[in-house]
Amino acid sequence: MGSVQLSIGPDMARGKIIVAVILALCLCACGPKKPSLAPLIMTIHIKPDKSANNGGIFWMVIKEVDENQFSNDTYEMIESIFLADERGPDVLGVCSVVPGEERQITVIRPSYRPAGFYLLLTDPHEYWKVLLKQPVGSKYDLRIEKYKASVAKRMSSW
Repeated sequence: MGSVQLSIGPDMARGKIIVAVILALCLCACGPKKPSLAPLIMTIHIKPDKSANNGGIFWMVIKEVDENQFSNDTYEMIESIFLADERGPDVLGVCSVVPGEERQITVIRPSYRPAGFYLLLTDPHEYWKVLLKQPVGSKYDLRIEKYKASVAKRMSSW
């Protein structure tokens, strides 16, 4: 009796490859699910002097910006962001500031661009905004004096 040889034609080989690819995709799709990443946060300890804004309450806007945009941002542009019904995704936070009262706020930390702190003072002078360059950490002190503000990485634990 003679032996029978089976030959695999191009259609049969292509079919086996397709089955193998589908099987690999199914195995990958059924693998363990990764937990969603929580956004990184930044905690800011606001320390306004009693003389800030001549003792009157004011607002602060924090947004993710690039350095060129920050230098070109005008008081009117930031004020329109504050007054808007809906804010863009680059706005990290808006809060009121009471001179002489320390406060701690938490906002989403920018990943790639600096953070701009804008003080909506009654009589803004040249230092109504401060830029926090990358890499942005997780804890900062924001000191606000009568006509200027400064932000520094917080060294002590809370």
